Parts: sequence; C-alpha cells; structure tokens
Amino acid sequence: MKHKAAQFGFVHCLFIVISWFAFAPKTFSAMVDFNLPKVVELSVYGAAYLSEMQPLLDDFHKKNPTISIQYYPASSNQLVRHIREDNKPRADLTISSVMDLQIQLVNDGYALPYKMNMLSNDEQSGIIPHWSHWRDELFGFSFEPSVMVFNKAFLAGKEVPSDRIKLLSFIRHYSDQLMGKIGVYDIRTVGIGYLLWSFERVQAANNGQFLELFNHHNARTFESTSSMLHALSNGEILMAYNIMGSYAKSWQEKHQDLVVVTANDYTPVIIRSVFINKTTAHPKQAKQFIDYLLSYSGQRLMAEKTNMPPVRTDIRSENSAYFMREQYANQLKPLPLDVSLLIFSDYSKKEIVITEWENALKQYD
Repeated sequence: MKHKAAQFGFVHCLFIVISWFAFAPKTFSAMVDFNLPKVVELSVYGAAYLSEMQPLLDDFHKKNPTISIQYYPASSNQLVRHIREDNKPRADLTISSVMDLQIQLVNDGYALPYKMNMLSNDEQSGIIPHWSHWRDELFGFSFEPSVMVFNKAFLAGKEVPSDRIKLLSFIRHYSDQLMGKIGVYDIRTVGIGYLLWSFERVQAANNGQFLELFNHHNARTFESTSSMLHALSNGEILMAYNIMGSYAKSWQEKHQDLVVVTANDYTPVIIRSVFINKTTAHPKQAKQFIDYLLSYSGQRLMAEKTNMPPVRTDIRSENSAYFMREQYANQLKPLPLDVSLLIFSDYSKKEIVITEWENALKQYD
C-alpha cells in the first residue's frame, strides 16, 4: 500500500506539472531557447492583388526570416477608410496604385518619413529616379500603363484599334456586336477608375464622345479589374477600356483568351507606391521592406516574376520603366507623383467629375 500511495503521489505531482505547462504558455515560452531570434509580424495593407505581390512577399521573407508579413488586400477606398478611422489591426505599410489617395494620406500626416540611404547614394547616378518618390515619405516602386483589352475571339478577322480615334470608329463600326458588351470601372466606387477617368478628361479632347458611345451601347460598370477580366474571358463583355495593364497581362498569360492593347496616341501610366504608416509599431522592419522593394534584387524579381514594371534605371528588360520610357517616350503620359494630384481628390472637383459621368451614363445601372 505504501508503494501504491507513493506511486499515486508521483502521478498526482506529474499531473500538476503537466497542467501548469498546459495553461501557462507565457511561462512555458520563457523556457524556450533565448538565442532564437524573435519574429516580427508586419501588417501590410495593399490595394494590389496578392497574386502580383506574392513573389515579392515570399522573397522578402526568405531574405529576412525574422520578419513575417500579414498581407491585407483591400480596395483603395477601404484602405483609406481603415487608416483614417485608425481601425485594428493597424497597418505598418500601405501600398496602392491610386496615386491621388496616397498623396492625400501622406499630405494629411499619416506617413512616417524615411530618409533612405539607398536613395541618397543612388540618386546622383539616377538609379532611383527622382519622379518615383515624394518628400521622403512616399516611394514609387512600379510603373504601370493603363490599357484597352478585348475578347480574343471577338477580334478575330478585325483590325485592332491602336489609338482612341480608331477606337471610336471601331465601336461605331461594330456597334451591334458591342451593344451591352463594353466594360468600364465604376468611377464612383473604384479609386483607380476615378483617377484614370479624371486624367482622361484633361488629356483627351474626345472623352465626351466616349461618354456618348458608352451610354448608347449600355456599357457595364465593374467594381474591380478582376471582375472585368472574368467578364471578358467568358464573353459577357467584349471590350474593356482603360484598365490596369499589369493585371490584364497576368490574366492574358494564364488564360490566353484576351488581347491587351496599349494605345499609341497616349498611354496613362500609374506609379504604384508605398509608405510607412506613422502608427507602425515596427519602423525598423517597415524600412527594411521599403529598402527591399527598391533594391536591385527586389526590382529584378519584380521584372521577372510579376507584370509590375520596376522603376530602377539599372533594370532594363522589356518589363521595366527604363525600357518603356526609352522606347515609348512620346506615347507615355505618366501621372506625376506629387501634390498636383490633390486636385483630383478635392471634394468639389470629384463631385463635378462624378456628376458629369453619371449624367452622361445614366442608363448604366
């Protein structure tokens, strides 16, 4: 009996020890090897498709194993609302192609300044172009044209329109086939759609003719590039106007049922940018991520594994800003990454543009 009692006492003690470990994880973790590096998690909010960003996120983590990234894809308007309302979890970094909204957030004090060593060293030789960053707070890392996209089967036997004048004639010529089959961004809800259309109003003398034709053909509005590309592939629409070229080319590579056209009269170009949020709990690691995005290895990977053309001038493949600016200098119309874009975000200006758009296209919905 004494032996059994001793045995029971041992089991009872063992149960207490095991229970203590099971319900005191903080204490247990304190017993882990202190030499293991602590992993920091960065929250990155991005108005950028994860499919495009994934190669970069994976490579960054591979190079920096003590930094993990939680990526939160969001629309540009959701992203702005999340930051302004200081919702949780807070963003450490914010990525978007909607340049006017990025400039507005930075101008309103939501960014943490970062004087990049790489920038001060490389700027003399122009490796990081002066047009790709603003005020040591906003850093452009890709240079992305907007494009026209057509259903490939629909284009069979037809001459592809290469500029806007030819596109107007093309729509009129194939009016019956294009009735209800033209897709555009809904500029009321899609930030990049509003920015591109506002830019068109300044650049194109014939944008009124496009409004008339879109209205006459009962053009359809879309909430995202992805939904428009899906509709193009399955024949719901046959043409999409002024959408992000990076996403369109990635879709074309996978499905091969679309034709992507860059207009040769002028092509708006968007600079996708990133800033460090002022509320970040991890400024050191956030700066490391920006350094990576603008590093030679990060930009080279961008050129090779994504359809976001990098900005560095020592990356000179066809999928690069350098190549496009050299080959198509007269065709490209890059939007400036500076305070001049705030005119597009001005409430009164935005109300005018959207009201004009709604009045001309009141049959959309």
